[in-house]
Amino acid sequence: MSVLERLAAFFGILGHYPAYILAYFFETLFMLIFVVVMLIVMIYLFRKYMARVQLRIGPNRVGKAGTLQLIADALKLVGKESILPSRRDDLPYKIAPIVVFLGLIMAFAIIPYGDFYYIGSLTITHSDVSLLLLFAALAIMPVGEVLAGVSSKNKYAVLGALRGVAKDISFEIPMMISVLALVMMASARTNQPLDLVNLISVQSIPYGIPQVIGLGVFFIAMIARAAYSPFDMSESDSELVSGHSIEYSGMRFGMFYMGMFGSIFLGSMIVSLLYLGAYNGPFSGDAGFIYLFIKAMVLVILSFTIWLSVPRIRIDRFVNMGWKYLLPAAIINLVIAGILTLGLSL
Repeated sequence: MSVLERLAAFFGILGHYPAYILAYFFETLFMLIFVVVMLIVMIYLFRKYMARVQLRIGPNRVGKAGTLQLIADALKLVGKESILPSRRDDLPYKIAPIVVFLGLIMAFAIIPYGDFYYIGSLTITHSDVSLLLLFAALAIMPVGEVLAGVSSKNKYAVLGALRGVAKDISFEIPMMISVLALVMMASARTNQPLDLVNLISVQSIPYGIPQVIGLGVFFIAMIARAAYSPFDMSESDSELVSGHSIEYSGMRFGMFYMGMFGSIFLGSMIVSLLYLGAYNGPFSGDAGFIYLFIKAMVLVILSFTIWLSVPRIRIDRFVNMGWKYLLPAAIINLVIAGILTLGLSL
């Protein structure tokens, strides 16, 4: 039994439709709380990890070991005056951070989380096209960044938005070709709709083993997609002084900031789902969510290490990397997937 069914049974005295409406409402609320808590935990972990790597102290004053520092920072952001540029396009300027955060939340709502002991399945939505829905939700976030850059009427913000567009076009095509290889291998094993759950259930071994090239391409593309170092040229604080978000202050800037960390966690979850066996593992019948969470957190730490270790690359080399290296590698991976599927029946 899933969380949705348990909540619907709890509200069953109200009737079928009111019970399911309330069940969806509370399930979505629980998911929002989970995402916000994870963002706070990730930002705290990143700051402590960065301090350790760079031989600094890190947050240590507010709360035990600085655990309440993020709460203090959040209150500071909420309390700051919201300064608006006078020449802005008002509506797109104000909705841009909401669009970024909305795309992030929608993507988290589509992910299948697996089972968690007595609670059962934690998956929120079930759809035959959940794979397409996931990447459609991911495509919403860059729209918010472009809206922010163009509506701010600031040349640095516009340059940051244009760099963001170049980044998305250069890396999303190799990423989608990598996913196409997964669909090719999975479609040979089932006649069921290729939603995320079926895609995971038909794998005999994690897709990352026969498609190690696809795993590498997808992981690099997800790092570029999340726009942190070495692929943070759309922000580029030394040249564009925060790029598309330069004219944002207070909690509006905080939403962009949380969107970046959310993208790291979301990307790690997606890589774990598609290539690392998702919620499968030894005795994973009840602990599927734990397996998925551990795999995702290992990738988060790997992402933090890359962030802190690799310098920002130049925009032309960045674009070249997507078109000249990742795209051919993704096509080669697609050919290998075809050989494994049709030739070796893997």
